[in-house]
Amino acid sequence: ITFALISLVAAWKPLDPEQTHFIVARCMENHLPDDPTRTQKLTSWAQGNLVPAVDSYTQCFTRCVVIKMGLYDPRSKKFNADIIKKQWNAYNDLENEAKVNEYAEAIGKLPKTENSCRKVFDAFNSVYAKFQNTSRNIFHGNPDLYKEIYKKLGGDIRQMKQSYFEYCENKHYPVGSSNRNQLCQIRKYAVLENDQSKKLIDCIFKGLRYITEDNKLDNTEIKRDFKQVNKDSSKVDSVLQGCGAAPSNCLKAFHYYKCLVNSSIADIFKEAFDYRELRSQNYAYHLVAEKVYNKKEVAAQIQEIDRKQCPS
Repeated sequence: ITFALISLVAAWKPLDPEQTHFIVARCMENHLPDDPTRTQKLTSWAQGNLVPAVDSYTQCFTRCVVIKMGLYDPRSKKFNADIIKKQWNAYNDLENEAKVNEYAEAIGKLPKTENSCRKVFDAFNSVYAKFQNTSRNIFHGNPDLYKEIYKKLGGDIRQMKQSYFEYCENKHYPVGSSNRNQLCQIRKYAVLENDQSKKLIDCIFKGLRYITEDNKLDNTEIKRDFKQVNKDSSKVDSVLQGCGAAPSNCLKAFHYYKCLVNSSIADIFKEAFDYRELRSQNYAYHLVAEKVYNKKEVAAQIQEIDRKQCPS
């Protein structure tokens, strides 16, 4: 277990604003209640206020965030203080070093904690309540700070309200570039066997979290998108297994994309992929209330994006 924890911490990389915002939004989507308290909880959590503290929704949301950010390892049942300093080292203009050291020291003193929503929440919140501003500053919860990072990084990060598809398309097929018109084919699901296209698909798959940080295919994320368009996802695992192994890690995304668009579930995949493109514009898409999928509306919006991204 000790080696597993060391391995996890060693592999951990500092999070940029896009990554933390995706994590928080996904944990909200998974744990917000479908009841009259939803809006109030959403507002509180978005402001970094972990209330109501006695509420299981708040507790499970918090556990989700600290696990996905790497602050708590459910395998070792320990909190990981080292990542606080690693995060600050990458963004050391966001907070005073002394405060960061105090925060890390307090997290480091937390005992081994049972992997349950309530236990993890109680332990983490006993520290977070004292260091809320410091935590939000270094993990990109302060708009005054993270907006400057987005501005500084420009085209090197998926911007707020920008779809991950558009970000990747503009990165690998810049506006005005000689090959930009290839997007007209790619956006219609033509599979182009060139390095530029392969890098584009790799970028999109990683942005959608179909490919994880450690370069593993996440079937559950793909199946989740099938369910978002009200389609049966039961064949996804067998289809992906039938794709065989990718020839290399750098071609993994392209390998599975090519397989999916030529598979027996191709039409469903394309429908799910289109809807995910729209939702990737706004990580809060389902947060105020879960939206009802409308195939015609989505198709119309995708056509509008096609006109924007594909030069005439």
